[in-house]
Amino acid sequence: FWLKLMNRVSPICWLLFLVRRAHHSPTMPPDSRDLERADAQVAGMTNSEEPARHMSARESYAATLDEELDTDLTGQSKVWIAALGCEVWGTEADLDENAYGAAAVALIKDITKLHYQIYNDVPWEGISLTIVRLCTAMGIMLVNLIFQATILYYIYTFVVEPSVKNVQVMYAEFRAGIFDEHGKVDDEAWANYPGKSAVCQITMSNLNFYFGILVLWSLLMMDELRKCERVARDIAAIRHVDKLEDQLCYSHRNGYDVDGVCLVVGLTTFMRWTVLLTVCVPRAIIGFVLLFLGYQWLASSGSFADMTLNAMALEFVKNIDEILYDAVLPRQLKQDIADTNVFKIEQRKTKKDLDAAEWKAYKRTCLWVGFMIGGLVTFSVVVQTVLPFDLTELNALCTVQRTESQTPICTHMTFSGWSEDCYPYGSHYYADGSHEEEV
Repeated sequence: FWLKLMNRVSPICWLLFLVRRAHHSPTMPPDSRDLERADAQVAGMTNSEEPARHMSARESYAATLDEELDTDLTGQSKVWIAALGCEVWGTEADLDENAYGAAAVALIKDITKLHYQIYNDVPWEGISLTIVRLCTAMGIMLVNLIFQATILYYIYTFVVEPSVKNVQVMYAEFRAGIFDEHGKVDDEAWANYPGKSAVCQITMSNLNFYFGILVLWSLLMMDELRKCERVARDIAAIRHVDKLEDQLCYSHRNGYDVDGVCLVVGLTTFMRWTVLLTVCVPRAIIGFVLLFLGYQWLASSGSFADMTLNAMALEFVKNIDEILYDAVLPRQLKQDIADTNVFKIEQRKTKKDLDAAEWKAYKRTCLWVGFMIGGLVTFSVVVQTVLPFDLTELNALCTVQRTESQTPICTHMTFSGWSEDCYPYGSHYYADGSHEEEV
C-alpha cells in the first residue's frame, strides 16, 4: 500500500519542486544586444511617432474650431420668420424685469400691436386693452424717472451738503484747536479736546475702511451700469426692418390676438433710437449721477456706522425701478414682459465663435473694472471736495482714542451672573475703564 502511494505521489511532488525552483530562480540579465535593440526602438518611437501625435492634436483642435456645435453648447435656436420666409438661427436675450424693461417692451411690442389692431379694424375692446397696457408701462417708467431724480435732488440738498459741511467744520475745529500756526501738535490741547471722540470717527481718516466701502459701492453701480450696457448692445444687435409688422415673431400663429411668447426679431430705425434714448440713456445718466452722489455722501459720513448705513440707503435708491415694477404692475403684464425676448439673428456658432465671444466678454470686464478703479481714484484724489485726502495726522492721533472707544468694559459671559462684576454698585465709571467708589 505504501509503495503504491509513493509511486502516485512522487510525480506530483517532483512537479511542485520544479515549479517552486523556477519561481525563485534569479532573473538572468539581458544581453547587451537586446538592450541596444530596445533603445533603438524607443528612440525610433520618440523621433518619429511623437511629432505625428502632436500634429494630430493640432489638426483635431483646428477642425474643432470650425465645426458647428450643438444648440446645447451655443444656446442658439431656430425660428421661422414670416418676413424672411425661412427659418433662421439666432440667440435669445432677456429684457430686464424692471421699470426700464417694461418701457422697452411697451415701446416695441405694444406700439407694434396697436398699429396692427388699428390697421386690421380690431374692435375697441382689444385696442383699449393694448392702450392701457402701453400707458401703464410707460407711466411706471415716467414715475420711476421722476421719483429717482427727485430723491437724488433731495438727498444731495438735505443730506449730502449738510453732511459735508458738518464734517468740514469738525475737521476745521480740530486743526485750529490742536495745532499751532506752525503745524505742531499741542499734546495738552489734544488730551483735553472735547470733540476727540467725534473727530476720530471721520471715515476718511481710516483709508482701509473708507476705500473698502467705496469699492463695494463701485461694484454695485458697475453691475447696474453693465446691465444698461447689455440692453443697449442687444437692442443695437437686432436686425433692421422697414415695417413695424416685421418687428415681432410670436410662437402662436394668432399671436397679435392671444399674445404668448414673443420674440423681437427686428427694429425700425425710429424704434431703435426711441428705445435707446428713452430707456437706456436715462438709466445710464441716473446710474452715473447716483455713483458720484454716493461717493460724495459716503466720503462725508460722520462715523463708520453712518457710512455703512448710508451705503444701504443708496442701495434702496438704486432699486426704485424694481420696487415700482414689483409693487404696481399687475401679474399678467409682468408675465407678458417676461415672455418677450430679444432675438439676434446669427450664423450657426462654432468653437471659434464661442472663444471669440468669451474673449470679448473678458475685454469688456477689464474695461469696466479699469473704468471703476480710475473713477474711484480720480474722485478720491482729485474731484472730491469733502476733506483733504491725506489725513495721516488725524489717524495718528486717533489710534489710542479708537482703541479706548472700541474696547468694551466687560467681556465676561452673562452665564450665572458673571458679567455683573463689571458693573459694581455705588461707583462711577470712567472712559479709561476705571471705577471710583462714590462717597
